[in-house]
Order: sequence, then structure tokens, then C-alpha cells
Amino acid sequence: MAREARVTPRMHRIRHRPGLALAATAVVAALITTSCLHSARIPTEHAPGEELSAKLTPFSYFEEGPILFLAVDTRAAQYVDADESELFPVGIGLANRSQRSLTFTRESFVLEADGRRYPVASVEEYNRSYDRSRTDLRLAEPFVEGLAARFLAYRYSPLFLFPPRGGGGIVSNRFELGRNDWTQMVLYFPVPESELHGERFELLVDAEEVPETFVVGFEVK
Repeated sequence: MAREARVTPRMHRIRHRPGLALAATAVVAALITTSCLHSARIPTEHAPGEELSAKLTPFSYFEEGPILFLAVDTRAAQYVDADESELFPVGIGLANRSQRSLTFTRESFVLEADGRRYPVASVEEYNRSYDRSRTDLRLAEPFVEGLAARFLAYRYSPLFLFPPRGGGGIVSNRFELGRNDWTQMVLYFPVPESELHGERFELLVDAEEVPETFVVGFEVK
């Protein structure tokens, strides 16, 4: 019987979303009230750009907690010429560690760099200006293999927000990650106005069912 790889639990990096502060406060208050009985662990908030997340591979970073495992892979991004490309790739891995399904949309993923926020590129922008997607998928293979080994006991759910070159896969602007499901995909963002290589980023991820925004900090070599 397959067993999940042993991992060291980490605390989520979170931010409270505007408009959901009251709900988030209520959740934290409830955790504090019951902590003596249930030994609840309350996530610690981090200031923007405070630190890089832990490394999963030489090119990838991750955060995890009782709700969501979140990782990013930067191996493909390091080969992008920021002077010639309008977009750059960010590989992501998600695993639902909660007791319910989590819902994500294209708007769930936002990149933050140097005080600016960048939404995921549109499929039209991607189709018009990007032609390295096959290379990106090849470069992401060690990242994907690491995720698969880490989540042996989870169910893999193939999902795409961008159409892979050469066909295969159904593109969706909204998807649900069930309990004990994991997935991986490549997202494409506009090359930032500041720098790409050597820049520190944060990927902000929202799930509709959760009042907090999950954050993973990373840099592109």
C-alpha cells in the first residue's frame, strides 16, 4: 500500500484578504479559544518580501500547512530573456491537505514584485507571444517528480490554465481540488517592470473557501 512521504510540517505564510478581515479574525479567535483543548497551531503572518520560503529543490520553494501545500518552480524562468519575452513561466504545485474541496480560478493567482502586483496572463497573450512552453514542461520534470514522490498517497488531478503546445489537456478558468488531491501546472505572468533575474517575488494564492491568502516567497536566478 502506498504511503505518503514523511515531511516536516511548516506553518503557512498567510495574509488576510480585504473584505474578509472579520471572518479571518473570527477564525483566529476560535482557534485561540480552543487551543488548550486541541493544541491548534495558528499560522504566522509575514510582511511582504520578508523572506524566501524553504527550498524543495535547487530551483523550487514551498510552504505548507493543514490546509494547502503550495510550491513554485523557477527552473524554466531562469532561461527567459527579460528583454525579448513579454511573459515568463512559474511552475506551481498544489496539494489539498484540508478536509474539504478547494476552488481556484485564474484570478486566484497573483504575482507580487517590488510593490507591484501582476495577474496571470490571458490565454490570448500566451498564444500570441509565447513559444517556449514545451521547453518549460521539460525543465519542470524534476519538480513534478519531486511532487509525485512527496504525495504518493494523494490523487493526481491533471489541470491546465494554459493550453499545452501540441494538444492534450483541457483548459479551464476555474477548477476544484478535492480532498487529498494534488496538481501541478505552469502559469505565465508578465515580465515585471523592475527585474526578472535576481528579483524576489511572492506568489499570492486564494481559495474561495478560505479567508486567508496563501503566500510563497521565491527568487529567479
